[in-house]
Amino acid sequence: MNRRDALQRVALLMGGTLSTPTMAAILASPQPAVAGGVAPTSFALAADQQALLAEIAEMIIPTTSTPGAKAAGVGPFVEMMLKDCYDDRQRKSFQKGLDDVEQESKKAHNKSFVELSNEQKTAILTEFEDRAEKEIKRGKDDGKMAGQKAGGAPPDWVETATAKSNEVDSETGSIKQEARKKNEPVTPFFTLMKELTLLGYFTSEIGATKALAYVQIPGRYDGCVKLEKGQKAWAI
Repeated sequence: MNRRDALQRVALLMGGTLSTPTMAAILASPQPAVAGGVAPTSFALAADQQALLAEIAEMIIPTTSTPGAKAAGVGPFVEMMLKDCYDDRQRKSFQKGLDDVEQESKKAHNKSFVELSNEQKTAILTEFEDRAEKEIKRGKDDGKMAGQKAGGAPPDWVETATAKSNEVDSETGSIKQEARKKNEPVTPFFTLMKELTLLGYFTSEIGATKALAYVQIPGRYDGCVKLEKGQKAWAI
């Protein structure tokens, strides 16, 4: 299995926790030259943004008894995903989120985020997580109001997580046309940061072989296997 297949399978398994734009971006084939796809871009993060991105990812999945996000190369993975799978609105929103984290760090502690203690970093990221949750709630409320004013059903991005995964063809990975919404809000910075960190880590070699239970040469396929208490989830 190559990493693209792994991404698609992990994305499907995480359907209940991923936002619709992320599900669509990950499961869709990265074909920038195809009409309707993501336009070619020279997008790249600055060196200080790359360092900040890697630091935030490491706070989300730190090194413990197993290697963390930095060792798994999550930073470059997130940058690659932004470049190849997202549109310019989402890229700009994500970059602004990185800049906001840095500004908040300097405002609160007069230091760059990478220089803070883990406790200080955690406090700042908790604040950004709260902001993201409020942003998502505000978007849902606005969507419901728009739907009520129009006398119709709420837009697709208000639907449940199960419905989100159904917006993508599970066999071809293509996005169903009805799932595309021109005015769909972008995924909040910290929500996208967490989603891509998890995807990048658990589809990396380190994530699959160190954090998960990995079987290099599996025998038969068992569709349902009971996990023992404390046992690692199986790599796919």
